[in-house]
Amino acid sequence: MKTEVRDRILDIGVDIIAKKGYNGIGIMEVLNEAKIPKGSFYHYFKSKEDFGVKVIERYSESTLQYISSFLADATLSPLQRIFALFDDVQKLYMQREFKEGCLLGNSSTELGGQKVCFSTVLEREFLNMENTLIKCLKEAKDQGELKTNMPTEELASFIVNSWEGAILRMKVSKSLEPIKSFIKFLKVQILI
Repeated sequence: MKTEVRDRILDIGVDIIAKKGYNGIGIMEVLNEAKIPKGSFYHYFKSKEDFGVKVIERYSESTLQYISSFLADATLSPLQRIFALFDDVQKLYMQREFKEGCLLGNSSTELGGQKVCFSTVLEREFLNMENTLIKCLKEAKDQGELKTNMPTEELASFIVNSWEGAILRMKVSKSLEPIKSFIKFLKVQILI
């Protein structure tokens, strides 16, 4: 029961923070949405910061499962898997009217310089994302699909960094053009 309530609070936190940012929410908003009393919050989290870290971890866990569902699809070649992921993500951003973006990227710009606990968890989760990509890129390299000789670790880092930047620009422009430009560059100049 405690785990279910905690997970519900975290899911609500992910949703609200994705829309308003960490500094834009109050604990009461989350608790009201979860329908639990204020005093109960501290049975699940040590502080608002602890809650913020756990929300980032929850979001990342869900995102990694989503990414892995594409990158492990053996019916496609490794590079086709990566581009299928990017295609699907674009649909999600359009459905959300370009408002949310990536909680990791949003939190990085908002919280990355505030507290070590946020910087640490964000860096770890970006590295987890890179590691998921590395596996697929190594498979692409083994199958002769990669155009570049760049080490797969550097390539994964470049992809994650550039992807996150394209998402931030997408939110500002309210358009998929930054993402489309990134994907085109990735296909033409680097991968294929």
